[in-house]
Amino acid sequence: MSTDSIQAPRGKTRSDILNVLKRSEGLTADQLATQLGITSMAVRKHLATLEAEGLIEASIERRPIGRPANVYRLSEQSDALFPQQYDTLAVEMLIDLATLDGPGKLDLLFSRRADRTYEYLEQRVSTARTFDERVQALAEGMDALGYLAEWEQVRPGVYVVNQYNCAIQRIAASFPQVCYYEMETYQKLLDANVERTCHLASGDHLCSYLITERRSGASAE
Repeated sequence: MSTDSIQAPRGKTRSDILNVLKRSEGLTADQLATQLGITSMAVRKHLATLEAEGLIEASIERRPIGRPANVYRLSEQSDALFPQQYDTLAVEMLIDLATLDGPGKLDLLFSRRADRTYEYLEQRVSTARTFDERVQALAEGMDALGYLAEWEQVRPGVYVVNQYNCAIQRIAASFPQVCYYEMETYQKLLDANVERTCHLASGDHLCSYLITERRSGASAE
């Protein structure tokens, strides 16, 4: 199998169908059966499953001779199944930017990204009435951004936000300042003391933030 092929999480035959379609402009069930060396009935069974999963699309095409036929093509959703190099490209371009224009330009880019993240999360947090709700809104906002975030209150005024995925982990591993801006964003949004206790980029299985509410005239217990 080519290095451009997908793995086989759905079984070899379905993966083979996806790989063949990736190399074509669209094929009928009979054409797929011929290429894969299996029956058309078996192919149609797998095609129905893949179509239900949203990985392929079918369109009816009329032929000069014979009845119209369903032609199957990969859907846009299937792109995620094939190897991608977006993270590698992004890291390489950021390294080149720092080399050409200096680390200051890199910090400016990360700062601008942090500003956009702040604006997005601030919209979600702004409607919260209590500090509990603000922490919850922040965690839900990060979860919506792909960070698999959860939150819990560990004692009055003290909370933990856990993130089990980093949507930009390859970049964060090469440019730790990204993580600094993230923690700074949380501090500004919540007006709270924020401490990172676990760090994916440092080898932990999650990023964990300990958040302590600031109380006027008294320290959080």
